Amino acid sequence: MKSKSWYAHGKLLITGEYLVLEGAKALAVPLKLGQYLSIKKQKEKLLFWNAMKPDGFWFQSVCRLSDFTVIQSTDDELCERLQMILVNTRKLNPGFLTEGEGYSVETILEFDPEYGFGTSSSLIANLAKWAGVDPFKLQKLTFGGSGYDIACATLKTPIVYHLEKDNPKIEQVTLNYSFTDQLYFVYLGAKQKSSESIKSFRHKAKFSKTDISDVNSITKALVSCKTLQEFERLLTEHELLLSGILKRQRIQQLMFHDHRGVVKSLGGWGGDFVLMTIHSNQKEFETYLKQNGFDTYYRYDQIVL
Repeated sequence: MKSKSWYAHGKLLITGEYLVLEGAKALAVPLKLGQYLSIKKQKEKLLFWNAMKPDGFWFQSVCRLSDFTVIQSTDDELCERLQMILVNTRKLNPGFLTEGEGYSVETILEFDPEYGFGTSSSLIANLAKWAGVDPFKLQKLTFGGSGYDIACATLKTPIVYHLEKDNPKIEQVTLNYSFTDQLYFVYLGAKQKSSESIKSFRHKAKFSKTDISDVNSITKALVSCKTLQEFERLLTEHELLLSGILKRQRIQQLMFHDHRGVVKSLGGWGGDFVLMTIHSNQKEFETYLKQNGFDTYYRYDQIVL
């Protein structure tokens, strides 16, 4: 058998973090970086899994096909997580990997798994294609969340995403920004675990229907906004709203108080990527980042699909 392969995109959530879980409309973008999954049948009736990341080897495992018990592993935590995903995939498709043939699987991640770009969601999307199951249902059984990242994994345009009676609603949109050369995504260096961020939000945060409506309005305005000035105003409005709900300081106050542009948290507040607008030239801004210890960053056009 020739090998088969699938590809899924990474993602970034621009608006609606946390509140997208409660029905708010969120703006999200698929990325030019993602994850490949390739399969090939092999004689031994086992599942051999080899995972790669940008700097090379990531982890390996060997599983039994009967119940996906891990026989060999180079990283117990990661392989137990993989086993959990495979078990739930079979719950959705009881015939998945039960034909009595072994498989060799390779995944290639195009971004560092610490970045929060969608390591899990891109894997879920690819596995769902292989198994012929609904990726949103598979994510719900495994990691939970709103599902916006699953939507981004298989699409090639920005989206406005929301949940309606727990069902995903996706609107593909076009962002005709003339100022993308003044937008950067900067990694803060401390990956946030989505499940823990969600748990903390649901335990501590207090919000109203008005807050949901306000996020919806900001998201709608951001899709159609024409100027950097308006874009920055909307980002600031969103940050102030979430800061009040989460009872946390804005990241600009904590880490970028001397920056002339606007800084907005993306996804889980506190460690993943932030969106920064700039008013200097790119060389000056990148020098500023490096002087302040931020070595990982992307220009908007470099990474947004």
